[in-house]
Amino acid sequence: MKSLKSISAMALLFATAVSYANTSTTISSVQKSGVEIISSDNNEPFFRKAGDKLYLNFFNKEMGDIQIRVVDSDNRIIYSEVLKSKLVVEKAFNFGKAEKDSYKVVVKDGNDTYAEYYVVK
Repeated sequence: MKSLKSISAMALLFATAVSYANTSTTISSVQKSGVEIISSDNNEPFFRKAGDKLYLNFFNKEMGDIQIRVVDSDNRIIYSEVLKSKLVVEKAFNFGKAEKDSYKVVVKDGNDTYAEYYVVK
C-alpha cells in the first residue's frame, strides 16, 4: 500500500513539473529600467537600425537552416547566405556605400519568413 502511494505521489509530482516546464511566461514590464519582455514564446528576428547599419539578431531554437537575403527594389539579390544549425544568428549589414534605393532583408526560418526594409537616401 505504501508503495502504491509513493508511486502515485511521484507520478503527480512528475506531471506537475512537466506541465510547469511547458508553460509560457509573459512579463509585462519593468518600469525603472525600461526593459519590457512581451513573451518568451516570441521567436521573431530582432532588427535594429543605427546610422548606415542594420543589425540582425535571431535565436534559432529549432536549430534548422536559416536563409538570409538582401534584395533591392528590383528584386535583385544583393546578398544571400544559408546558415546551418546555428543557435544564435548575429549579422550587421553596412549600407554606407550602397546606392540610393530601398532594400529588403529577408530571414527565412523553415516555414516562417520575416522581412525588414532599409532605405538609402
